[in-house]
Amino acid sequence: MSGNFTRGIILEQRKEPALRRKLRTFLNANYAGMLFESDLPYDGAALSGKQIIEIARLARIVDERDGLFLHEKLEKARRMNVKVVVGDAIDDEPYVSSQLNPLLFLKKEAGGGLRLAAKAVGNPKIYFAIYKNLSDLDLKTKLPKDIDGVEIRRIHGRYPAEFRTMDDFDSHGPAVLIGVCSLIHLYRAVYEHRIQSTCFVTVAGICVANPTNLEVSIGMTPTQLFERCGLAEEPGYVVIGGSMTGAICEDPDSYLVGTMSRAVLALRDEEKKRRYQCIGCGRCAEVCPENLTPFYINRYIELGKYETLSFYDIHRCIGCGTCSYICPSKIDIAENIKLAKIEMKRRRHEKEGD
Repeated sequence: MSGNFTRGIILEQRKEPALRRKLRTFLNANYAGMLFESDLPYDGAALSGKQIIEIARLARIVDERDGLFLHEKLEKARRMNVKVVVGDAIDDEPYVSSQLNPLLFLKKEAGGGLRLAAKAVGNPKIYFAIYKNLSDLDLKTKLPKDIDGVEIRRIHGRYPAEFRTMDDFDSHGPAVLIGVCSLIHLYRAVYEHRIQSTCFVTVAGICVANPTNLEVSIGMTPTQLFERCGLAEEPGYVVIGGSMTGAICEDPDSYLVGTMSRAVLALRDEEKKRRYQCIGCGRCAEVCPENLTPFYINRYIELGKYETLSFYDIHRCIGCGTCSYICPSKIDIAENIKLAKIEMKRRRHEKEGD
């Protein structure tokens, strides 16, 4: 395990000043009416575990970290008899703090939501998880040891730390990782019967005048969010999602922000769009947390030899983007692998259809 622990990369986090600034709301006018009808009480103490899961279903809550419906995750965790429920506020990608910031500024809702989730699956142990390597933050010495009475565990290791989070809880038994934002929505669903109609987004990047974490109505556009925070200069490109795993947004005026957007970044550097030939340095293989050989995988993708990719375990790629980040030729290997997996799936379906 130690070898995997040292793999990955150390990233400058660049979370300030968005992280320390108070969470702000930016909502559509029709937001107030987003409630669901139910005879269940507005009281978590009076609800059974199954009733909490039903409320999560009625509220249509989606976990921002994996895009799964919260009620389905809770139901599965209940069947698995999990021993730990972890509230994920790791945010280990640069700029992004759209889980950690709500955790710090909505303590009661985050802590209450985690307790409700734990009750829904059988009252196991509960923790919050944040990233330890926040050395470039003014807040480093001020981050609390607990939130609303719930212990905070700091996850060690290089990026991507979030994919190794469960290693820290293995000794307790089966565990489930749930995004902090979905826990906040669960609290609101139980005590206010509110449908999830908002999401939490970091608006940041070198071109943003006032980097901020916003709670916004689902369906807003990046352009609207930039108008709220201001642009210091015209961005070279816009990224939706993390700076490592996100995708370039070609049309900020029409793209709709959703539950998994996590961040909207306005960046100046055009290097992400450049492409040079692979020089075979092997740096991508040195940092890959899954011990893959991305330069070989990318080479066979370029040659169109998809039948060879399984030999190189392309299915094990977790999409963290470390290979693209470290590549001196600025080849977006992670994106190429993502598209190749889609193409392989399409070909497999075609073959099965024949």
